[in-house]
Amino acid sequence: MRTFNPEKELNKIQKGNKNKIILGICLLLLIIAIGSSYALYQIKYNKRIIYTTVDKFYSKDIQLAVYVDNKKQEDFPSKEEGYLYEGIECENEDITANFNSETWELELKLNKPNRCNVKFTSNPFKAAICKDTEISECLLKKELKYNKELAYDDSDQNGRYIGANPNNYIWFNCDDYSNPTEETCERWRIIGSFKNMEKVVSDSEDGETTYEKQNLVKIIRANSIGNMAWDITGGEYGSNDWTGADLQESLNGIYYNGENLGDGKGITATTKDMIENIKWNLGRLGSYRTLASRYYELERGTSTYNSQPTIWNGYIGLMYPSDYGYATSGLVSSNTTDREGCLAVSLGEGVEENWMIGEYKTNCAKNSWLLDSVNHQWTLMSYNNSPSVVFTVANFGTTANDVACSTLSVRPTLYITHDTKITSGDGSYDNPYVLA
Repeated sequence: MRTFNPEKELNKIQKGNKNKIILGICLLLLIIAIGSSYALYQIKYNKRIIYTTVDKFYSKDIQLAVYVDNKKQEDFPSKEEGYLYEGIECENEDITANFNSETWELELKLNKPNRCNVKFTSNPFKAAICKDTEISECLLKKELKYNKELAYDDSDQNGRYIGANPNNYIWFNCDDYSNPTEETCERWRIIGSFKNMEKVVSDSEDGETTYEKQNLVKIIRANSIGNMAWDITGGEYGSNDWTGADLQESLNGIYYNGENLGDGKGITATTKDMIENIKWNLGRLGSYRTLASRYYELERGTSTYNSQPTIWNGYIGLMYPSDYGYATSGLVSSNTTDREGCLAVSLGEGVEENWMIGEYKTNCAKNSWLLDSVNHQWTLMSYNNSPSVVFTVANFGTTANDVACSTLSVRPTLYITHDTKITSGDGSYDNPYVLA
């Protein structure tokens, strides 16, 4: 934390304000504060405080307590720590508070003594910036770049949850959204908010589809609905053309229309209205030995096998290999295994540095919450030099491949409607976000 000289700063301010009485305090959020209030509020006087007044104005006239995630702190959090300003609560309402998230300053203007709680949160949906805001827009807000559980570093700067276990749980596929419980809902998780997704607006008789671009939130079922084949009817080893794959038809047929599939409860009638019909990219790649950024690029490409389609319109798909790669937080304590280092090496084995080796396996793979250390998982991406091979996320931490007729773990993935909001919850496993 930076150390300031209050007397020096006060002298600077007093020079240009000799004929003014400014009833206010500019507090850099690096003030050291302790909470206690009529004994609940105290402040370490004259420490990292700048007074913007030339008249008599005593530090006791404003007393602050600082809370982060409802826990009292001795220090103001710094911008780099990744917390969000949630607001301020004061005994006297005759006060004006303005917080600047760029300069990390809180300016208070008051006409009489006051005692206040300054609140910060690590949860974007508790912060004032997300009040009455659609989830998709909230996750893309510039202020949230300081949230430690979110990253914005793919080529489109989409907002993604990262880490071994971020607070991104939601209640979904509920029978009763007004009373979400283990019995009425399932746990799903937010992958992130994606810019300019193309949702289907209409299909004409001549086969032309009209799309509308919107920022949409992608979610994935927290648990697998079981091990299933990607496809078994399209040849000896199954076909890797998702548009006609058995799994695609099951997810968007019986499952989407309310029938159970594997271990998964069919999509409820209310939930169907929350799922967007969108254009899914089916770009292909010839090797799993590549970076998350390369996967992301080619998932949106036009490489194909034998003129198979590179787009598909539908409701329910699977995660992409890049979703898995971009979900890692890495380990900050090591220069080679922080997030940047993890994204700079291959997700697949077979090259000198990859997610199967040493610290990369420990820190890159295990700090991606999309890893399932028990099951191999299907993805939506196929090989461009084979009619049957599909990319997977292996349980040992790398991307890999298998033939479509194999039975691997299935986690349905979809995009929720743009106007969906969060009304309560904190995103933890025990208290998932509640949707409206």
